[in-house]
This record gives sequence, structure tokens and C-alpha cells, in this order.
Amino acid sequence: MKTICMLCVLVAMCTVHCTEEEEPLFSHVYGWVRTVTDSTGVNDLVLKVIDLDPDNIPALRQRQVTTQTHDLIAGFFEIDSVVYGTDQRQGTAYVTFIADSLDNPDWPHSVWNPNVSGDVDTVILYISQ
Repeated sequence: MKTICMLCVLVAMCTVHCTEEEEPLFSHVYGWVRTVTDSTGVNDLVLKVIDLDPDNIPALRQRQVTTQTHDLIAGFFEIDSVVYGTDQRQGTAYVTFIADSLDNPDWPHSVWNPNVSGDVDTVILYISQ
């Protein structure tokens, strides 16, 4: 009888834990795109930002941002509410930045998976020409 009771408690705990809704973790990301050769900023580069969709985890969403000059520094971008993981899973594979050569004909196709975490984070993305 004790064994059956303990088994029921374990099954109930597993069911409750496994059906918990995941809470998304958000970050406000600031960053710069720079050239590999001389670290100068790159303006007017269209970046696709892929992260977790907070309304439909584990699905992904895609947004765009364009680099620009900010405080006299070229290549700046800013994007709010980047979902870099959930309270149950985190890692570097949940946020991706893509510079597509179709959107940016003067630049090669480039993909970055930076480690984004915390309420505010900064990334520097290097691109070759």
C-alpha cells in the first residue's frame, strides 16, 4: 500500500512539473556590426533577428533591424524583447542574427549565435567583406 501511495505521489509530481508553462526570459539587446579587417562599423546593414516566440514557445519568430550611426559610432543596432530562453531552457542556440546577402548585396551571408542573457546585453558581430 505504501509503495502504491509513493508511486501515485511521484506520478502526480511528474505530471505537475511536466505540464508547467515555460516563462520566457527577455533581454534588451544593443550591438554593433563591425568589419573583421579594421573593426569599422557597418551602417545600413539589414539584420534578421530570430528568437523564441514568447506567445508560442518553442516556435521561433523573425524580426528585422537596420544598423545605423549612434553617438558617432557606425554599425549600431538595438532590439527590445529578445527572448533568449525560458526558465526551463537556456543556451546560445535561441538567438540568431543573420545578414542575408540578398538584403545586403555588398556583404556575404553571415550567421551569428551570440550568448545573450540578462535584462540588457551587448553583442558585437564581426563581418568580412
